[in-house]
Amino acid sequence: MLRSLLLFSIPLMLVFMVSHGNAIEEGDIVVYYSFDKLDGKKFKDNSGNGNDAELSGDGKLVDGQFGKAINLTGGIVQMVPANDFIVPIGENGQITMEAWFYLNEHAAYDGIISIEAEAGGCCEFRTMVNPEFNPFWDAAHHVDKKLVGFQFELKEWYHYVLVADGKDGKIYVNGEFIGSQDENFEFPKFKKAVIYIGAGESPAHHKVEDAIIDEVVIYSKALTEEEVKSSMELSIPGVLSVEANDKLAVTWGQMKSKF
Repeated sequence: MLRSLLLFSIPLMLVFMVSHGNAIEEGDIVVYYSFDKLDGKKFKDNSGNGNDAELSGDGKLVDGQFGKAINLTGGIVQMVPANDFIVPIGENGQITMEAWFYLNEHAAYDGIISIEAEAGGCCEFRTMVNPEFNPFWDAAHHVDKKLVGFQFELKEWYHYVLVADGKDGKIYVNGEFIGSQDENFEFPKFKKAVIYIGAGESPAHHKVEDAIIDEVVIYSKALTEEEVKSSMELSIPGVLSVEANDKLAVTWGQMKSKF
């Protein structure tokens, strides 16, 4: 009897460990641009939510961290017109903004991702690099924050992530937590917004001079450090593949439990 119980318990323990190793689900992702394919001027929203974007100005596909990436040299990528993709972010009161980037040039403020709400004043959500090469961001309101203890460098790839939940804004670089700032601001329930990639406020403000950007993802969830690392290492298709395998493992475990 004891041997039977042990044999039964081991696979269930393994299933539990595997199935809880990664908790990102497809429904958490509101926008995802892999930049692997440029169809004319259009980039497909790989989340399947239909938030496609267009290249405006100078830019081309180059090798990125996962497949291809967009090299912006004066141009930007923008999702227009405004739509309601931002609604779950306001409802959940959480956001994660994630991207890989590589700066060839840097002279002022470089916008990596900017979300501008139609009913907001300015700069509701954005991740940027300030003139001193520090992480610089806004999380739901135009109250600029930065981390002076960390500096990006030219010609280096960085996985740059903002995680915010109204209480604070956390910054992760290359999978590591590097610092936070208090926010203490309840997320507004915005109804419509647009996204600019390679700009920090509007199509003409805080544009990158020469930068490569890859794997832009926006979640209506505050990712944990473990989830940030998983996304960095596997990219979104890899993470979701792991999630699918986890569900299969759970199903197998449930089936085994019947015997």
